[in-house]
Amino acid sequence: MSNPLSQRLVLAACLVAFAGCAPPIVLDAASMTPAFTDAAGAPEEAPTVELRYFSFSPTVSVVAWPGETADYGLRSWVRRDGSLVRDHRLYVGSLDEPWVRGLRLATAAPRQFRMLGVSRDTYACYWGKCSPFETIGVRIPDEVLRESRDSVAVTLYGWSGREVTITLRRDLIDAYLAAVDSVSAALRKRS
Repeated sequence: MSNPLSQRLVLAACLVAFAGCAPPIVLDAASMTPAFTDAAGAPEEAPTVELRYFSFSPTVSVVAWPGETADYGLRSWVRRDGSLVRDHRLYVGSLDEPWVRGLRLATAAPRQFRMLGVSRDTYACYWGKCSPFETIGVRIPDEVLRESRDSVAVTLYGWSGREVTITLRRDLIDAYLAAVDSVSAALRKRS
């Protein structure tokens, strides 16, 4: 014979666990990825934009890179309430540029941004196209991406005076921000 108190505790724990689970996230990824054409109307190789999430995860990750390479790109995380987790992240594959120790926005009025260090993505190839497994990154405020009407160039500085400039083309930034905005709107509507 079982104890009525323990039965009640198990029932209460089950109710709390059931009530505490958030509903699954369901997004129409196809409607959040824009198509591109060149000036003559022919399809261009569009930037790759992926939504990465699991149904019950607390965030949706938006990852974008130029169509020709995934060695660098933009990434952000959007909470279930539609808000952005911190700022955007410019990522660079650490195997491609292991010497990097600093990043600076290469504009007429240079700004230095905060390095985010190394991060690893164990699901880098889970969604189809692969992004780098290990990246270094820099935090880029939302207004920097939205206020610029042109491409954004970021210079990476490293050992022995080495440097390389990565240009985030406007089509990549626009496709990425469109996906971030679509995800944010869809999640706000759900909450």
